[in-house]
Amino acid sequence: MSENKNSSKTNKNKGSLELKTDEYKLVRVIDGDTIVVETEDGKEERVRLLLIDTPESVHPDGLVEAYGVESSNYAKEYFKGVDTVRLELGEDKWDKYDRLLAHVYVDDENFGLHMVEEGYARVAYVYEPNTKYVDAFRMAEKKAKNAKLNIWSIDGYVTDKGFDMSVIDDKAS
Repeated sequence: MSENKNSSKTNKNKGSLELKTDEYKLVRVIDGDTIVVETEDGKEERVRLLLIDTPESVHPDGLVEAYGVESSNYAKEYFKGVDTVRLELGEDKWDKYDRLLAHVYVDDENFGLHMVEEGYARVAYVYEPNTKYVDAFRMAEKKAKNAKLNIWSIDGYVTDKGFDMSVIDDKAS
């Protein structure tokens, strides 16, 4: 049995939720890697995109990371005028914060993959069994990194553990 660091607790409130469709009403965009959808029973659920991490635009410690606002704004612009999204839920459906884990699609485009391609997200939180598409995500990340797109434009900023604000100088955005 593989360990999944995202699903470290049983979701007591969520265990009875059965999603009957893969199309959901988009309620709002939180930031570059989290959205809110409305389920069949009219409840709102936070959805955390699988396999990506974007810089924080609103951090619990008050820190706004470089490209956090840009990533969040890009996501909000991307979803402007979108009423419904398709969710492809992970095999492990919930993270430790009771957010649904899913790939989010607008038409046939995987939004998380798109964020990586545009250099607004890094590949992260790769935990079995939720690793479907990881090779495509890593290939997109390599291209964005080589092109020095957005988060990749600041040497040393993107690390395996997140985003290193200590490498930011006054000229970086």
